[in-house]
Amino acid sequence: MEVERKRFTLDLDPLLQQRLKVIAALKGVSMRQYCLAAIEREVARDAAEGVKALPFGEEAISRLSSLQQEVFQGRRLAGDSAELIRESREARAKGK
Repeated sequence: MEVERKRFTLDLDPLLQQRLKVIAALKGVSMRQYCLAAIEREVARDAAEGVKALPFGEEAISRLSSLQQEVFQGRRLAGDSAELIRESREARAKGK
């Protein structure tokens, strides 16, 4: 069974991106692999220290997921969601 993955985009300062590229290359891994490992380490450390990953529990996540399925019924929004939000804000501003 294949695990569903979600895309995450991160804008980096050019100097940090270059440092990341060099360190990943020296370790013989891709920048993606390096970043995933670093994120996993930080999340595990925070969990071990008792830092809650979310301000709400698994039940809330499950309810939100069910609501999302009910509303979208498996459909995906056409286009970039950030662009849709921007367009909606502009339309609202023009209506004022």
